[in-house]
Amino acid sequence: MQIDAEQAVADGFRALSAGQPKAALEALDSVDLNVNPRASLLAGHAYKALGQHALAEAAYRALAENPDRRHSATGWWSLAGLKTAQFSAADAARLDSLINGDEQDGYLGLLHMARAELWHQAGVPDMAFDHLKAGNDLIAEAKPFNGEAFRALVDELLTIELFTPDVQGDQTLQPIFIIGQPRSGTTLVEQILASHPEVDATDELSFMGHRGADLQREGGYAATLKSSGEDRWATYQQQYLDIVAPYRNKGGACFLDKTPENFLHIALILKVLPNARFVHVIRDPLDNIVSQYRHFFPDSREYSNRIGGLVFYWQGYLMLMRHWSRLFPNQIYHLHYASLVGNAEREITSLLKFCGLAPSSRCFSPHENERPVLTPSAAQVRQPINASGIGSGLVYGGGLKDWLREIGKLKEASVSLFGKG
Repeated sequence: MQIDAEQAVADGFRALSAGQPKAALEALDSVDLNVNPRASLLAGHAYKALGQHALAEAAYRALAENPDRRHSATGWWSLAGLKTAQFSAADAARLDSLINGDEQDGYLGLLHMARAELWHQAGVPDMAFDHLKAGNDLIAEAKPFNGEAFRALVDELLTIELFTPDVQGDQTLQPIFIIGQPRSGTTLVEQILASHPEVDATDELSFMGHRGADLQREGGYAATLKSSGEDRWATYQQQYLDIVAPYRNKGGACFLDKTPENFLHIALILKVLPNARFVHVIRDPLDNIVSQYRHFFPDSREYSNRIGGLVFYWQGYLMLMRHWSRLFPNQIYHLHYASLVGNAEREITSLLKFCGLAPSSRCFSPHENERPVLTPSAAQVRQPINASGIGSGLVYGGGLKDWLREIGKLKEASVSLFGKG
């Protein structure tokens, strides 16, 4: 029976990763969540994706009470990351007890990150930042950021020149890539566009990132991009469209790929899909850096565990987006998060026009869209469009005082390149 339960949980996680949270929950029908902590985690994630936050909170709390420290830490962080749970003094005391143990590792880092959320909720940002730093420092030790590799990749991508695509795009399809920094508003933009009756959403697909890594291994990203022939791009195009096909349920021409890091791969994407369009979401650097620093990303994004890493990543991102914008100005639409939440009707109307979509009233009420949302912003996009995230980084100015000058330079560069939101 245990093997069956483990198989069911594995099947559930596969369903969830394919954007099917209801199927993930169905896989757990015969699993006792009280004796299978991974089942509790899966249930929490699936309920969160469906917007059923009370059920998600119950599943995460069950995991947080698990005696195994690894599961408990994961449960506490998942609970904090839900952003809708209300914490008690007893919760704070329990977390403090777990944090004050003897073990110093990444799981302790997760507990610190969760405790930071409790202090944030209580309106004590200085204490929250202390725990954020302690948690991120521990996680950074377990997951170090290779800054030199990132620098080398950016430098190489900056050598790519304007080109004529080798293959034709399928004119019956219109791929739209939503790009930018993580935690910049990309999920909100996805929710807006996915509310259109002719637009299908996929997920944060890793296909283009993996193909970029293939090019890099074969002899350098830029050189291989330039020297490869039509057969490669035709093969990649078909492979990508095969991945997208199961998500295309509405039958319209447009589909979305919301992978923020695809800003790295704009040239590759246009080699593979020449008619692709890009919606570049721009958020205030301070707000964005704080938002990323407050979040734990279990996969990649190691730069986000140090403020210096975040600043460095932002610098490379701005340089690349300036480069791509000069090469491909007609394919990239720059959308300011502040403008979007400040004047949603105007900005959504302009966005739909860029995407070649007719106006749809559904796009102006994206919170009413009940589709599954798998990203960390799942709770936020269930709310009406609002400006609560504007200026949210300012409360952490005290903890960031050593970095405010560098972050200010990022803002100046962003405004210079893309205007003011």
